[in-house]
Amino acid sequence: MRLNILAFAAGVLGVQMQPELPGWTLWAVIGGLLALPRLRWSGWPARVLALLACLAFGVAWAGWRAEIRLADQLGAEWEGRDVEVIGVVAGLPQDFSNGTRFEFDVNFRLTVATGNPVVPGRIMLSWYQGRRDGEQFERLQVRPGERWRFTVRLKRPHGNANPGGFDYEAWLLERNIRATGYIRPNPPQRLDDMVWRPDYAIERLRHTIRESFARMLPEERYPWAGVLVALVIGDQKAIQGELWTTFNRTGTTHLMSI
Repeated sequence: MRLNILAFAAGVLGVQMQPELPGWTLWAVIGGLLALPRLRWSGWPARVLALLACLAFGVAWAGWRAEIRLADQLGAEWEGRDVEVIGVVAGLPQDFSNGTRFEFDVNFRLTVATGNPVVPGRIMLSWYQGRRDGEQFERLQVRPGERWRFTVRLKRPHGNANPGGFDYEAWLLERNIRATGYIRPNPPQRLDDMVWRPDYAIERLRHTIRESFARMLPEERYPWAGVLVALVIGDQKAIQGELWTTFNRTGTTHLMSI
């Protein structure tokens, strides 16, 4: 049994090293045919064929799962076009100088005049706020679990391909984020204050804890407060860049990452 599990894992690993996905249906059929002798005989030839069958099943399973993941993508004809979507804020919003960035689970793609938009189930949105015509104005806050209606402009994930550098495109794929974009200035609409689902509830709790830290330990007075936030709720982005430089120079970056 352990050898069969290892053979299956080897098939899965082999798919990760291929430049393109194998046809999973063919490998599933091959695996089924190789497994048939094991149903009738128990000698070593049948056991070897069973190992090869598990290897083929591993290839088929990995190819099937990868095909499902890659199929959920933004239609090429919808890149750079305004699309109206309804969905839920799925993760901790991260503020930056001109706005907020957050993961968004798309529930509905609203029909537009030219057809039905093809939009992935999870996207990363940037909401640029903070200045308009040279004046400051109040930002609209988003919290995990809220359902919103946005007009967005999206693009397929793209990242730098520098050897040894951070692979942003792979990072998005790991999190099942299949498009990135920004919110258009059309007035957004908050539809529900909370969508009750276990993962959304956990993210809302993390957000509440982070807000409590911000009130009790304001960043301008306690620049190290982000370390506490990271340790409590796992939000590494709460740590200021200067502190990461300190961790890097003292050889303690891996401790914070863990």
